[in-house]
Amino acid sequence: MPTTKDRAMSIGFRLASCAVPTLLGFLLAGCAGQALLDAAVTTETKPDRDGLMRVASDVEAQGQIVAALPIYERAAAASSGDAAAQVRLGDAYTRAGKTDQAIQAYRAALAVAPDNPDALIGLGSALVKAGDADGAVVHLAKAAPVVNTMTAYNRLGVAQMLAGQFAQAQLSFDAASALAPDDLDIRTNLALAAALDGQEAKAIEAARIVVASSGAEARHRRNLVIVYGLLGRGNEGRAAVPKGLSASEVKKLLARATAIRAISDAKARAKALGTIMS
Repeated sequence: MPTTKDRAMSIGFRLASCAVPTLLGFLLAGCAGQALLDAAVTTETKPDRDGLMRVASDVEAQGQIVAALPIYERAAAASSGDAAAQVRLGDAYTRAGKTDQAIQAYRAALAVAPDNPDALIGLGSALVKAGDADGAVVHLAKAAPVVNTMTAYNRLGVAQMLAGQFAQAQLSFDAASALAPDDLDIRTNLALAAALDGQEAKAIEAARIVVASSGAEARHRRNLVIVYGLLGRGNEGRAAVPKGLSASEVKKLLARATAIRAISDAKARAKALGTIMS
């Protein structure tokens, strides 16, 4: 599975005029953006959630995700009992790389709407990043059949791999590939899951199909070598080296894959594989 450099920012200020330069880190979409924010937060009753969300989106669109977060937070606070607002907050936290806060927001959404598929997928994906693959599988497995998208099944498959559930992961990648048959990354994931599970024929066939595709990239070709190494078939891997890979690179990939193959714990094996892929 890039972020802009965080710039700490508070929205607890009012700009005097549009002529003021961006000394405070950003200008809320010019005077129009500031006017929207003022209108959204100064009502006599409560802040306008939709208005706040629009301003937050506008600020984020300018590359100011850190500055947008407090506005998303205020919009979610003004939307008590609204799962969708918590999901949008969780998504914003995710884009900002704030995984722990994202998890809290998605859980808040699920407290209101336990079957909300967007919250389930968001939480599952965040839990993978947090290192809780088992927890991620629970939520993603519940959401994937409901939304029935390539992305949902692929994320479920990745979580299952990291949880050491290689057979289940293959089923998820099969489902994802059926929805997006031309996606080479999904087929690569399928090949790797099959290799970790010792399914030699399936793993090699899937990897070869990927490498033979006109859209195959260097990373896909490297994965074919990794698959052979995971299966303990290094000699065949050297003989089947795709174009563009040097002998030294192949040797290094096979050595790392062979070391991973020797790891007895399934979860540790999958985690070690992730270090090659990163």
